[in-house]
Amino acid sequence: MPLPNAARMEEYARKGVELVLRQLAVAPEQRAARRLRSGMGLTDGRPRVLIVSPRDWAAHVQYEAVIAHALRRRGAHVEFLTCGGGLEVCDRANTYEAPPMPCTTCRRYVEGSIAAHGFAMRTIRDGWSGDDPGEWPELDHVPAADLGAAEVDDLPLGRVVDIPLKWFLCAAALEDDPLAGLTGRAFLRSARRIAQGVQRALDKMQPDVVLLLNGLFLFEGVTWAICQQRGIDVVTYERAFLKETLVFHRGTPAGFYDFTAEWPGEDRPLTPPEDAELDEYLERRRRGAAFDQFWAFRDHAVERRGGRLVTLFTNLTWDTAVVGRDVAFPSIRTWLDAVVDAFARRPDHELIVRVHPSEQRLPGKRTRDSLEEYIRRRYPALPPNASVVGADDLTSSYPLMEASDFGLVYTSTTGLELALSGTPVVVCGDVHYRHKGFTVDVSSPGEFVDALDRLLVDPCADRPDVERARRYAHFFFFRAPVPAPYVVEPLPGLARITTDDAADLDPGKNAALDRICDGLLNGTSFVGV
Repeated sequence: MPLPNAARMEEYARKGVELVLRQLAVAPEQRAARRLRSGMGLTDGRPRVLIVSPRDWAAHVQYEAVIAHALRRRGAHVEFLTCGGGLEVCDRANTYEAPPMPCTTCRRYVEGSIAAHGFAMRTIRDGWSGDDPGEWPELDHVPAADLGAAEVDDLPLGRVVDIPLKWFLCAAALEDDPLAGLTGRAFLRSARRIAQGVQRALDKMQPDVVLLLNGLFLFEGVTWAICQQRGIDVVTYERAFLKETLVFHRGTPAGFYDFTAEWPGEDRPLTPPEDAELDEYLERRRRGAAFDQFWAFRDHAVERRGGRLVTLFTNLTWDTAVVGRDVAFPSIRTWLDAVVDAFARRPDHELIVRVHPSEQRLPGKRTRDSLEEYIRRRYPALPPNASVVGADDLTSSYPLMEASDFGLVYTSTTGLELALSGTPVVVCGDVHYRHKGFTVDVSSPGEFVDALDRLLVDPCADRPDVERARRYAHFFFFRAPVPAPYVVEPLPGLARITTDDAADLDPGKNAALDRICDGLLNGTSFVGV
């Protein structure tokens, strides 16, 4: 096994040093927090905002704290709800790392950071450790396939833990997974304890609005379900696709990136600088240089065999962009089956399946239900007109996009990129760019086959509206997100606060903070003008 390169070794060393500093509550961002705190006054005003911050994901802890300072300087009363540790399992780590969970280091960083910022906090553990709901032995008699129906006090905990369970296991096809039943029951026991802790925290604080990361993770999903029962306003946020930008949504999961409600009012021609800005970003993506890409591509020439060339681009099966986002097919696997079988019956045309590189390349999260392996098991001998580009093959997908007569996607961002290049694309899942006027959106297997045959005859029949796609892409990548206020990541997993002057957080000083705070406190849109 080759040794890491010098840059990676330096990254490991820096992170190791900062891990020690975090345990002592003297990491650079925690020292900056104390300086920022010194300029703060305390309020006991309205509205009352609760920020749920259960994990030591450094950038998110600091995003939330800076937002909390800005809310307080606008008169709000802000408190934090943290985990407190002690759970059997959670989604702070995945199956390659846990259990046991890293509760000690996680709790110290979160609580040390919030204390450094000077905010009141409660822990979820405070609400269950003295009155533990127990081990839930009844779950041992429930088949793994039926755990998704588990409920407690009308809370659909089985449904809530579905996404975090699959995220933890790095797999979505759990029918034959030996870890599924054991881990699923552990997640449900943790979810019941979280529910009790959250309910008691809400009883004490009575918040007007709750801020959650993503909305689909374990702590956040349980909290949101309880807030829905109580009629409490919920805002979710998540990283956007540009480095150090965020998206916010009220009442929907930020992890879906769904700006359907805002898009009609934002659909306008791009200015020349906006056109250039979009082109530069798309070129970075082509080079594999965008911040959410963990690999560098190799360009290559694409040889065609004759007939139409069609490329299918997969997703990570356990990504929140895929789980539960089925439209035309029951699952991404049944979609793959339908496509391969369709091309077996259409031997004059060529199918290439491009497996997502993140199946193998996402650091520390190797996919356990690989679609590449599934295809090879399902089709020991692929049809002669079908081939697979594996996840470990860093051959660039972009020449494939350019050579293809049309593309097939489930919820991949590649679908938007195909449309931007003028290549027709058939969308089979529920993704943010669906029904925006530049993709072929199908809702059933029959509609899929009809679209496939139509495009095989004449791809120009559904040529995308490239200008509309460009308008949407610029809106999605640049205008809908909010710049992360005063927090940067020098390396993935590390955080720095870039101001120690509390006055920088006052109304009118930072447009991003104004957007975030106005949305949280006044219900205005989080989308920029």
